[in-house]
Amino acid sequence: MEKKHTAKAASAAGASAGVEGGPPEAAMAGPGTLPADIAALNFEQTMAELEQVTRRLEQGDVPIAEALAAYQRGASLMRHAQSILNHVQTEIEVIEAGQERRADRSALISQVKE
Repeated sequence: MEKKHTAKAASAAGASAGVEGGPPEAAMAGPGTLPADIAALNFEQTMAELEQVTRRLEQGDVPIAEALAAYQRGASLMRHAQSILNHVQTEIEVIEAGQERRADRSALISQVKE
């Protein structure tokens, strides 16, 4: 009963990770450091794994050691997903800024022609 409670608590705390027999050491890379297998994932793959492991943890029958490893992996997956989203946001801002500059230049050119 204790194991179920702990796994559910880990899940409720936002643990969403997929340790399917993988070594916990990979999930416990230093703060800000992503395991190579996570760093190689694209956004969709990252989210799919995060969802898969969340479901597994929510079932509540994960032994405590696996729940902890899953929580750590989930935190890495979440950092990776956020990093990808931050990069996309930056790209959008650059694109929008470029469009604004082009629009400003176009407006200036049309004013000069008048």
